[in-house]
Amino acid sequence: MTDENARAMASIPKNTADIASADPRSGFWHRAVRSGDWFTWDRIGFACLCSAIGFAAGLIWMLAIPNTYGAPNGTLLMDYLSFWLAGGQALNGTPELAYVPVEFAAIQKDFTGADTVFGFFYPPTFQLLQGGFALLPYKAAFATFIVLTTGMLCLACRMITGAWLLAVCLILVPACANNAFHGQNAALTAALYGFFLVGIERQKMILAGVALGLLTIKPQLGILVPVALIASGNWRTFLSASVTTLVVAGASVAVLGAGVWLVFWQQAPVAAAMMELGGVEWGKMVSVYGGLRLLGLAHGSAMVVQVVVGLAAAVCVWRAWRRSEAMAVRSAVLVGGALLVTPFALSYDLTLLVVPCAYLIRDGLKSGFLPYEKAVLALVIVLSASTSPLAVWLGLPVAPLLPLLVIWLGLRRMDQAPRPLAGIDDPAQTSAIAG
Repeated sequence: MTDENARAMASIPKNTADIASADPRSGFWHRAVRSGDWFTWDRIGFACLCSAIGFAAGLIWMLAIPNTYGAPNGTLLMDYLSFWLAGGQALNGTPELAYVPVEFAAIQKDFTGADTVFGFFYPPTFQLLQGGFALLPYKAAFATFIVLTTGMLCLACRMITGAWLLAVCLILVPACANNAFHGQNAALTAALYGFFLVGIERQKMILAGVALGLLTIKPQLGILVPVALIASGNWRTFLSASVTTLVVAGASVAVLGAGVWLVFWQQAPVAAAMMELGGVEWGKMVSVYGGLRLLGLAHGSAMVVQVVVGLAAAVCVWRAWRRSEAMAVRSAVLVGGALLVTPFALSYDLTLLVVPCAYLIRDGLKSGFLPYEKAVLALVIVLSASTSPLAVWLGLPVAPLLPLLVIWLGLRRMDQAPRPLAGIDDPAQTSAIAG
């Protein structure tokens, strides 16, 4: 075991006996909820082991064994199919067909023999990236994309926490598994968010801007970033991100042609109409808008509330990035706000919450957790892949509560200094991880 992993493990009680010896007077409520001492390494390790086994078994079942997600010809009908076929159109010299719904639906039906189709609403910069994966057979491309992007997120978590053990634990949370099984890109966008925030923290402003410029493959997740950069006066990052965006967009024009961008913008009303009319199930969204539509509100009323929540999130981001330099504060408020401000975010996008969780856990292990902080983090992590079933099956749109809780954790750390609690945060253990 490496020194970094040993230090990480040393700061958390090994088992329930350690908790009792640390503070025999503490009751269950104090241990499990207020102090969070219930979260011992034996329980965390067991949960991560089960998650890893389920993660691997699920991907093997999806990619190697005929299953209910397969088309009549055996093609896996998951979100990644649209990415791979869009990349294939780039290779074929007809990239614009990915942005013509009727044409793209016909391409998918010809390939799968099924009526299930997936839209492709990403900019040509993301299509250009998928062109490389389209050189591989479909299932090989699926597996490669998930392994590479999840590995990038693991690296970002390692850069944040300083420990590979914690990084591996973080990529085994339910949200990451949900993203992997869909073949989606949330691990990629979360990794780019992580690299951006690490760059800011380490004063590598140009590199932070490069990561941010690449994040424009999913532009709705970066709406509040300019607010953060202006509030903190990070003009070099702002300039670097702008240049990177132009360079990446220029590369897509050079390779795919300028016409594909025109077709992409012409398709934008289709994406808006799908959201408004329920073409994407509202229960599968994590936005305030999706939750309100599920509860029966009309489009106009839901959008008004969505805008109000977005403005409130922008104020929180401005306040956090203006007043604090602590990344546990900045990351929590910015990433949580990013998920609240956009009306179009789906369940797998909750993978982004891994990044602020990494910062909060790192700082909690170093300087102590606030009361109830570990319990709230555990709640966010456990529910990160359960919001869609709760919404679709029970009509409970709880998803917006998760980024809201993360914002609350960030703002709370800005206003309150953490103080050590019994057990996990005693002075000897705190000095062990710091040293």
